[in-house]
Amino acid sequence: MSTIYPEHLLESILNDPMRGAERRMYEALAKMSDAFVVFYSVAWQGKSRDGNVQDGEADFVVAHPELGILVIEVKGGGIRYDGAVDQWHSGGHKIKDPALQAQSSRYELMRRLQDIPGWGEDWLTTGHAVAFPDVVIGKTDLKLNIPNEIILDGEDFGDLEAAIRRIFSYYAGAGGKAGALRHPRLELLKKLLVRSFNICTPLGVEMAHEDERLVELTERQMLILDFLSTRRRAAIQGCAGSGKTMLALEKARRLAELGFEVLLTCYNVNLAHFLRKRAPEGVDVMHFHELCREIIKEGGFAIKPVRDERELNEIVLPEMMLEAIDETGPLYDAIIVDEGQDFKENWWLPLVSLLRDQDHGILFVFYDDNQNIYRGGQYVAQAVEEAPFPLVDNCRNTQKIHALVSEFHQDGGRLRCPGPAGRPPEVIPYVDAAGMERELKKVLHRLVVDEHISAQDIALLTPRGPERSELKAGTKLGVFTLTKSAEPEGLQIQVSSIHSFKGLERRVIILAELDNAIAFTPEEILYIGCSRARTHLILLHDAAWAAPLRSKLQRHAT
Repeated sequence: MSTIYPEHLLESILNDPMRGAERRMYEALAKMSDAFVVFYSVAWQGKSRDGNVQDGEADFVVAHPELGILVIEVKGGGIRYDGAVDQWHSGGHKIKDPALQAQSSRYELMRRLQDIPGWGEDWLTTGHAVAFPDVVIGKTDLKLNIPNEIILDGEDFGDLEAAIRRIFSYYAGAGGKAGALRHPRLELLKKLLVRSFNICTPLGVEMAHEDERLVELTERQMLILDFLSTRRRAAIQGCAGSGKTMLALEKARRLAELGFEVLLTCYNVNLAHFLRKRAPEGVDVMHFHELCREIIKEGGFAIKPVRDERELNEIVLPEMMLEAIDETGPLYDAIIVDEGQDFKENWWLPLVSLLRDQDHGILFVFYDDNQNIYRGGQYVAQAVEEAPFPLVDNCRNTQKIHALVSEFHQDGGRLRCPGPAGRPPEVIPYVDAAGMERELKKVLHRLVVDEHISAQDIALLTPRGPERSELKAGTKLGVFTLTKSAEPEGLQIQVSSIHSFKGLERRVIILAELDNAIAFTPEEILYIGCSRARTHLILLHDAAWAAPLRSKLQRHAT
């Protein structure tokens, strides 16, 4: 295998339909023998003889210690040249003369190399070539400046190395003796080109491309609603990231457009806030206990005294809502439930009682039985008797994040992730609270300042509640300030418990305070927390945390 820079193509290049020919060329050049060194996408800027600034880019520079240096320009699709107006076309688009492009890059490269101390005056074979991977040229000379000897076409890709060596021989001349590059000058070439072209896109830019792919995948999931359009009741069971929340919003929108009075509800307060901002006009959005209080108030009841908040939320409010419905009457034609696994057994009867048609009213429940901290997933069947419709495609996370999330899913092997590859999660240990704070400061500075990620695209999550966490709203971490707001401004970073962030997501998620004091099952906490990250995940854990969990993280980490 040749040495090729960069070692891997960026996601933005892999998904660009206009760069398919370059990708094929990259893959073919990478398979050549070890002595070859290949540089992809070498951008340069220089001055012409008249002093004007010129910009250029060599698609590929191929170097060999014994053969010399070859600059290759690649053009995909069908190729056409209009001699009357001196205009090239590739795939229906106007392009520059590929030979002149390669020639300009070749001359500029040699000028730069000759300026390097120690380059020397020894004869060196250099040349330029043009590659048309999608067509077959045969033995035809296209133009006087593009003889057949410097053309690579589709047939050459069967043995590209032989074709490259053929072109080197053409430039070596009648004697056939190449002006060798030799290893010292090859190292100088590497130093110039690897330094000169950008092989590292800022993480913020690369994540934007990945995010576009994930949005497209979520939109594809909407087709499921077409399939279920004739159902009046349906349970849709999906893994974290399968698009359940977006499907719930879309189902509510479609029903409202048909003139139905629609309720969209969930358990999580923050998720309800998110849904309310995105729900269309005509859809009532309330979290379950907000709904209970609203119905109780409309029925003219006063809330009964209770021993504690748990009794109030789990028993008293649902029972009183059921009583109040006798006064208010049913209010909705359709009810959509998101994160239905969070609903207790005794909540479903009062909720369904809000339907005007108790037997045939529309009820759609979206839930994840694996994300079942509150042990309510098994009760969904009380509201929807038919078997749940499964969603197995994770459309939120990149593949590297999904691989880790699947470790904590009870049936992770059956889940699929068609999204972009992404990058492995980062796993950072710390010794104490002060060490965690130092690491968080470094991470936030790197993400926002060095990688150009917006602070609003980052959320810091903890398994602890606000009363036990070191990461409280108002805490300063360098120039950053933690806030509970779901809409942080400036250099504010949203901080939340993992429970309160259920159903939500961010481009970047940082999980912190992972230690042996986690109250809930650690696997459930990690499943929910890790799956909130769309494109990048960072975990900070206590160095003494349970070894089996640490080893699972490390298997998927950078």
